Amino acid sequence: MKKTRITARAARFVNAQVKSVEAQTGPGYVPIVDWVLGETGNPNFIPNLGLALEKPDVVDRSRVMECDGKDVEIFQYVPDHLLQEDGPKYIDVRNNRLVLAREARDEEQGAAITQSDEASSTRKG
Repeated sequence: MKKTRITARAARFVNAQVKSVEAQTGPGYVPIVDWVLGETGNPNFIPNLGLALEKPDVVDRSRVMECDGKDVEIFQYVPDHLLQEDGPKYIDVRNNRLVLAREARDEEQGAAITQSDEASSTRKG
């Protein structure tokens, strides 16, 4: 299984949240990013990502996340199909909430680079 990417900003956010509850839980837990469902009655409801804690010896180590190309002690239990639906996704933080963000496709990245290069050359000449 391909590892899910988490941004450095989101990893810092997760670790800060874990630190803030360590007094109540005690040390020795690893963070888990999870999919939180609730009954809303809205058929178009989009689940939120939540944060849970688990003992390191029972966590599913195959669900480890990566940040900047390296494994981090943050795990995810988000359903695989959700991470791949409409293209690959990564976990970020926005407005103090964990969110799924879509990876830019190669064509989109190429177009953005081309536009940036064109704008840069226009400013020079």
